[in-house]
Amino acid sequence: MSFFAERKYYVVTCKFGHVGRDKYLPLDLPIRAFNKKEASAKAKKTGGVKRDHPDWCLDGPHEISKEKYNELKEKLVNDPYWNKKTRQNTALFANRLVNEPNYTNHRGIKTNTVTFKKPTTAEIKMFHQKKRKIRDKEIQEFYDEVDDYEN
Repeated sequence: MSFFAERKYYVVTCKFGHVGRDKYLPLDLPIRAFNKKEASAKAKKTGGVKRDHPDWCLDGPHEISKEKYNELKEKLVNDPYWNKKTRQNTALFANRLVNEPNYTNHRGIKTNTVTFKKPTTAEIKMFHQKKRKIRDKEIQEFYDEVDDYEN
């Protein structure tokens, strides 16, 4: 990325949430960025995107023209979903909601998200023991260096 590089215009289709656990709203996000990687990162950071889903990005990023960017931006700003006061009123965009194909709720655990395994007490103790061992070794090496320097 050079100093004089111009930003390009991209569109990324993402899953947006806060419309029910087993549903999502696909929206086109117009983004200005230097490259596709930055456009994807900006899209993922946007509020409302179901970023904990492995398939949060449905399509893109694709490069578009400035006119198309402005058109998509205007459409997004006027979208009833984008107005946070109407997000709970899903009747305004219920016809655009899509059922989550990968969603299952098995004994209260969502299966379409990144899994997290809570460490056991023994694992925590082992982690702290290893950490303490490393710290003690570093302290000993520091004292050895000081003794060598003084002698």
